[in-house]
Amino acid sequence: MLHVLLSRRWLAWLAVAVVVSVACLLLGRWQWHRWESKHAMQTRISENYDASPVALGQILPTVDTPLPDDREWTQVRLQGEYQAQQRQLVRNRPHEGSFGYEVVVPLRLADGASVLVDRGWVPNGPNAATPPSVPATPTGPVTVVGWMRPGEPSLGRAPIAGQLSSINVRDAQSRTGGRLHDAYVLMRSERLPSGATPVRPQALEKPDQGSAAGINLSYAIQWWVGMLAVPAYVLFAARREARDRSGVVRPAKPKKVRIWDEEDA
Repeated sequence: MLHVLLSRRWLAWLAVAVVVSVACLLLGRWQWHRWESKHAMQTRISENYDASPVALGQILPTVDTPLPDDREWTQVRLQGEYQAQQRQLVRNRPHEGSFGYEVVVPLRLADGASVLVDRGWVPNGPNAATPPSVPATPTGPVTVVGWMRPGEPSLGRAPIAGQLSSINVRDAQSRTGGRLHDAYVLMRSERLPSGATPVRPQALEKPDQGSAAGINLSYAIQWWVGMLAVPAYVLFAARREARDRSGVVRPAKPKKVRIWDEEDA
């Protein structure tokens, strides 16, 4: 068999098998990492989404503290005053099959720092020249409960007055001034000192956890099975050719005798 494998033709096939196996290994690892990422996100949502709210300082002790990965979707309770004049509309945001704006407003806290609050979604205006109708931002003290989210990447698009292309904290800070925490809050509810609930934009739906992560795990396993199967098949084919060259005759399978053949005899 070794003599067969060292021939030019079989060395070429072995090289092809190695290349395919390496590709399967890399594709399997890619699917595995996608599964890990999606599984971690699903775990964070299931563990944090409906947990009791905590103080912002337990998660972000300073303005420059980044949001830890395992604290995403943690509920927090904030008290402060909205900087209504610094309201920004984040354009091209989908919601229930339509596109519109998400309304983000800095909430000034007692320590003088602010955190960006996403109050919800509003549909596009009737046309490009007509702005959308946005519920008024509450004035005075307000208590906000919401979920912690990391800032989004900047899209690097030309600025438009009063608008953002993504919820990028640094972009928002450059437009609104002041000090913003390095994360934002997706609002669940807000309440005035009187106990009243202000009119707000449409609440965004709960993130879909789905079962997509399992698909990536299945694909990873399939790629790794292929990684082993391809060289195994090449070796099996080479072994069969080597046996045929050596003149080894495989024993013939005994012919099955049917009942009616015996009766005819």
